[in-house]
Amino acid sequence: MCAKLFMKDPLNKAEYTPRRFRAFIDLVRPFTLLAPALGAITGSLMALLVQGDLSRPFFSAEWPFLYIPGLPFFTMISGITSLVFLNAASNTLNQVYDRDIDIINKAYRPIPMGVVTPREGIWISVVLYGIALWRAAMVNRYFLLMVVVLILFTISYSVPPLRFKKRLWISNISVALPRGMLGIVAAWSITGSITDPLPWVIGSIMAVFLVGSTTTKDLTDVPGDARFGIRTLPVHYGKRKAIALSSPFFILPFIMMGIYWYLDLLPKYSLVMAVVFMVWSGFVIYLIYKEGDREDEHFENSPAWKQMYLMLMGMQMGFLTLFVL
Repeated sequence: MCAKLFMKDPLNKAEYTPRRFRAFIDLVRPFTLLAPALGAITGSLMALLVQGDLSRPFFSAEWPFLYIPGLPFFTMISGITSLVFLNAASNTLNQVYDRDIDIINKAYRPIPMGVVTPREGIWISVVLYGIALWRAAMVNRYFLLMVVVLILFTISYSVPPLRFKKRLWISNISVALPRGMLGIVAAWSITGSITDPLPWVIGSIMAVFLVGSTTTKDLTDVPGDARFGIRTLPVHYGKRKAIALSSPFFILPFIMMGIYWYLDLLPKYSLVMAVVFMVWSGFVIYLIYKEGDREDEHFENSPAWKQMYLMLMGMQMGFLTLFVL
């Protein structure tokens, strides 16, 4: 049996799906959609828990999950799908404007392979952005506002003349703010209020983490980025110095957690979570130094990047667990 399971698998392994359809799936990079989906779920549930709108515990035999009183299931589905489609649109748009770079760095992607044209990529991203806005409008006006802001960030990251991607440090920050800070606030606003300080506190932790961890995706892209003037940290400083500059951002978020816990801004057990994730960060830093520029066999970028992404999702689940406890 032959099947295309991973992004880097050749398209001729897509035995059970049309070649072009499978290319469209690769265009949105499904693995990277897990974090926004999980972030939307955990953020909206945290808001409900903080507000006391869930009157029964989660995994109760008496109340199956979908029927927990106070759980706005369809509103949450609209919000989750909005953030997933937004990220899919962003991934597609980025590949359109990175097509020349990807010929060098990621020739297996659909556009460099010629399976999807740049024009088709633009239209796909427009449709996906449109779906994200439509779903956001079904939630509430504050969530819709957050989605519009996130869309503007993603466009500014990829599209000239702003093209934040090519601007030193601004590149990292322009990923960290929408995917860390504003992403959590947007998820929270599906069921809660953006005036609540908690999502901003959690978002600040996630954003600081992403300022440094974003470098993990750049370490394997140096050849193409350097050729086309993309001033990432590894291109500008060299790989070793870029890793050294990024490493503190893996530890600082969990020091911040301890400070927030001390100030009574985060719930009990936050210190335990901080310690666990500081140890995990140490492992990721070790991976970056050891093989940060080694391409993963199946996934895009390096094993360190994959581990960082798993850590990001682990943080989302960790924060939800704090509020459940």
